[in-house]
Amino acid sequence: MAIVISADEIKKELKGYTPNLAEKFHAESAKMADQEFEKEIKNTSYKEIILVCGGSASGKSEFLATQLADRESVIFDGTLSSTKRAERKLKKIIKESKTPIIYAVIPDDLKRAFIAFLRRDRKFRDTHFYRTHSSSRKTLLWIALNYPKVEINIVESSYTSSKGLQFIRIKLDNRQKLIEYLIGLQMTEDDIIKQTI
Repeated sequence: MAIVISADEIKKELKGYTPNLAEKFHAESAKMADQEFEKEIKNTSYKEIILVCGGSASGKSEFLATQLADRESVIFDGTLSSTKRAERKLKKIIKESKTPIIYAVIPDDLKRAFIAFLRRDRKFRDTHFYRTHSSSRKTLLWIALNYPKVEINIVESSYTSSKGLQFIRIKLDNRQKLIEYLIGLQMTEDDIIKQTI
């Protein structure tokens, strides 16, 4: 059974938290999640450390719950929207002689993901959506280029009214194909705004 660390879950335990104030509590809960993550990778007997990443409302938490929760792993559920924080996590994992594995959840339709973002109980400004989708893609490419031995899995999320949220793993034959795919995914915040209006 996986040990799951999520800043969104930690928020719920903070004094004064309500979903309407989620953004106000984000920095504190993210810091606490990082501390808990570092403690778990040091203390766990699990060798596999999974970083689930992608922009807000891309389907990460549902993917984790339905596809990864039964694995013997420590799983960090976040956006991975900072290369500096990603590097810190990877260095800590490697230092503890554990195996980092990344699952990136990318929505097939940014407009659909943005509508889901707007409908969530947890409220953030729209800029949070644009930033996390742009920055997480940038971070993924940075990891692919700078950590060639780290396994990166790309999962596309899609939604239909009949089947709900579905996940398809994008199969890429080698690291070069992965890098080319990630280069093609790169978007600025302005690009994302244009796709969501």
